[in-house]
Amino acid sequence: MPIASLDRLLQHASDNKYAVGAFVSMNIEIIQAAIAAAEKKNSPVVIRIHPDSRQITSFETLTSVAKQLAAKASVPVGLSLDHGNTLADTVDAIRAGCTSVMLDAGEEPLEDNIRLVKQVVEVAKPLGILVEAAIGHMEHGAVQTDDDLASVQEAVRLVRESGATILAPAIGNVHGSAHGEIKAKSNLAIDRIRDLREATGVPICMHGGSGTPRDQMQAATKAGVALVILFSDIITAYNKELKRVLDENSIGIAIIDALVPAQHAAQGVIEEKMDDLGSAGQASAFNEWLRASAG
Repeated sequence: MPIASLDRLLQHASDNKYAVGAFVSMNIEIIQAAIAAAEKKNSPVVIRIHPDSRQITSFETLTSVAKQLAAKASVPVGLSLDHGNTLADTVDAIRAGCTSVMLDAGEEPLEDNIRLVKQVVEVAKPLGILVEAAIGHMEHGAVQTDDDLASVQEAVRLVRESGATILAPAIGNVHGSAHGEIKAKSNLAIDRIRDLREATGVPICMHGGSGTPRDQMQAATKAGVALVILFSDIITAYNKELKRVLDENSIGIAIIDALVPAQHAAQGVIEEKMDDLGSAGQASAFNEWLRASAG
């Protein structure tokens, strides 16, 4: 299949009260694991690229792999940018084929957040690209207080004045750890999620999905979360298996003999996340809905 539009993916997820998993992929093995898991679980999936990956490769390299795998897949595969810091980051991702981009200015004063996101919207909207904006305080690895949660009033202003089409709020989620330390447990503010979704009218994206209990995840999707960013649990499984194989073998081991089991470990965790999100089994329904809406 061709790369699926995030607009359509999130519309179907919102209408059917599930969330699509967006798996942060900084190497080819995680991309392969995510799409293989989606095939096995009959689930939509989003490959989420991150600016940090450009320390070793380009956005185009990663998205080219995703596009080739998606072309052979029977399930919808989306491409999205995680934590773009600048307008240039988002333009780079759009050129690489992403159909949604994030401009992360959530820690900036509201006026600056609006201004920076609006700059991206002015570029992305004519191309049909969704723009994700953040709001509230999400310190890496830390539990949020009530004061950290996204204000509904400010969120409405952000969406209305910037033109953002996805909202990534602080909602009691615990953002990924900054240096691999163990994350705190999330305590999602379900009522706040519902209020944000109803007041802004745009899909809610939850960052820091790793470690979220299944009951909280399911309650969040019913309240309005349609996209969930996942990294820590997947890369931890990948790294643990990679380390195990390397530790048990000589330093001259063919790296493929470590990468294969590491990729399989990541895939197993991704499959579990798709069950948690309620996206398992939804790919066929999405494809049928897409065909019907096109006709």
